[in-house]
Amino acid sequence: MDNQPTVSGQVYGGLSTIIKVLVFGFIILGVLFLARIMFLFFGSLKVVPGYDLVISFTEVFVSPLNSIEPVKTPYDGIFDIAATGALLIALVIEFVLSGMQGWLTKQQAKHSVPMSRPMERIPDPEILKTEDEIISK
Repeated sequence: MDNQPTVSGQVYGGLSTIIKVLVFGFIILGVLFLARIMFLFFGSLKVVPGYDLVISFTEVFVSPLNSIEPVKTPYDGIFDIAATGALLIALVIEFVLSGMQGWLTKQQAKHSVPMSRPMERIPDPEILKTEDEIISK
């Protein structure tokens, strides 16, 4: 029974790490959606290196929302409403995953300490010395 808090702390830590990687992935995906929106908004950005790569990679994620028609811009481009919707969805998912990761981190800290030995705060002797000097003045 003494090992259970340590094991559950490790489980929470592992899940927290997995969710942290997922959050990072959704942040990268959000940046790519934002780059797609900017590339398509300004039509002259078609000559930028990586334009085709960003558009083709993000097309996979935006295609379910392609029923929404884009709006023409005065800059020889389009405002891709579908990509904007996908960006908002990615941000909401990232926000929810970040909350879950924070909760798992708290649970890891809570369950990593064995229940039979509560944490003890050991004061730093230098801090006590400094406090004594302040009090004596």
